[in-house]
Amino acid sequence: MMRPLFASALTSATLTLVTAVALRAAEPALTIAAIAAAVVLLSWYAQLGSDDDQSSLDATSPAVATTLAVVGRRPWGTILPCWTAHVVGAVAAGFAALALDSHLPAPLAYDADSLVAAAVAGVLAGLIGAWATLAVDGGGPIALTAAPVTLAGILPLGLVGAFSPAVVAGLATAELLPWDVAGVAAAAGLASAAVGAWLASVIVPANQE
Repeated sequence: MMRPLFASALTSATLTLVTAVALRAAEPALTIAAIAAAVVLLSWYAQLGSDDDQSSLDATSPAVATTLAVVGRRPWGTILPCWTAHVVGAVAAGFAALALDSHLPAPLAYDADSLVAAAVAGVLAGLIGAWATLAVDGGGPIALTAAPVTLAGILPLGLVGAFSPAVVAGLATAELLPWDVAGVAAAAGLASAAVGAWLASVIVPANQE
């Protein structure tokens, strides 16, 4: 059990650091591209541990873990420890990013103070992320895991981390997002990931996949 939890913490720590640094890129497009590339690479690696009974993609984010639990691809009993590991890793990386702040370029100017925008980003990233997760877990192209990053990135750029509830917590720790905005985005992301997975299971029952 400890090895999957360590993988979850390390993945969210890595994605938080990548996102915190990418938000200081010269252009928003570079920010989105760098984060999307990291998500695809880490998702590919995580998927290597999947089998016919269980998916290991939950190591990529709490939203992905929730999606997989709803459709029976992860035991519900592992979800809370998984969420905790992701948040611990992301917050630790957030503190590291905060410590490095004076040695990094200033972040791109963006407006990410709207709770409505945070909710929209979380909902859209959660729904699209659920679809992408199930598609990849079913044998689809791993590049689909970049979809929620790209979608979140077209909203206020600071909300690009909405693809993972853990990452937005890490960005708040690094003082790149207000805590209330991060909380709304994270809650919306988790809820919509569950709803998206449930809708997918209704539309495409397991015996028809």
